[in-house]
Amino acid sequence: MAEFQEQRFDVNGVETAVLTAGEGEPLVFFHGGGVLEGFECLLPLAERFRLIAPYHPGFGSSGDDPGVEGVGDLVRHYLELLDALEVKRMALVGHSLGGWLAAWLAIDHPGRVRRLVLASPSGLSVAGHPGPDFPALQPDEIYGLLTADPSIFAGRIPEPLDDTFLAARSREGQAIGRLRPAGPDDPKLARWLHRLTMPTLLLWGDEAKVVPAAYLEAWEPLLPNARSSVFPGRGHLLFWEDRDSVAAVAAFAGDNSA
Repeated sequence: MAEFQEQRFDVNGVETAVLTAGEGEPLVFFHGGGVLEGFECLLPLAERFRLIAPYHPGFGSSGDDPGVEGVGDLVRHYLELLDALEVKRMALVGHSLGGWLAAWLAIDHPGRVRRLVLASPSGLSVAGHPGPDFPALQPDEIYGLLTADPSIFAGRIPEPLDDTFLAARSREGQAIGRLRPAGPDDPKLARWLHRLTMPTLLLWGDEAKVVPAAYLEAWEPLLPNARSSVFPGRGHLLFWEDRDSVAAVAAFAGDNSA
């Protein structure tokens, strides 16, 4: 299987790390609100695509960007990065917070997105299904909400938690706070989802707790060209829990029909 190679780009003064693997049509992945679990589960996609997985500013080995004051700033950051990567048109996959970001990039620049995959995307609100209060939770409680499969984090969480680990998680939290200063829900998003006319695939695990599968009922009617798939017995970290979900992305992104 292919392995990731890391490239680094200066995007308007922000050092941005990008993991790439494979060749072919570009498939870009936007990660969610944490990167502890890594991206290795996506490597089967590199057998068919040029897989591109950047770290958002404030995450992983990317630098910080104190100038981010909302999702629009991050969309522009990625337009600059895509130009540097010479990616003109792509399949775009976003998970959780990355799904919210991917939706906005596709809303504002639909010509650049050939096919769109949103896996447990955040951004909308559903009455009766509030998201977790992450600042009030301990790390072990958070990982229990993300997945029922502890093997995903094997060897990635020190015992006891050390300063380096806690500082990285705090840094991620600060980056999310800059990106979503008004909180987890985006009151403007629903109004513009009708612009996502490209083929779109919604993916969920039916046991997801961070963004429950009930949110699918909010997203799907607002997307004019969407289909959906729900994976039984799977949680929020769908791609890490179920190889079939990654295969579903490959099949959908590789379909060049309308």
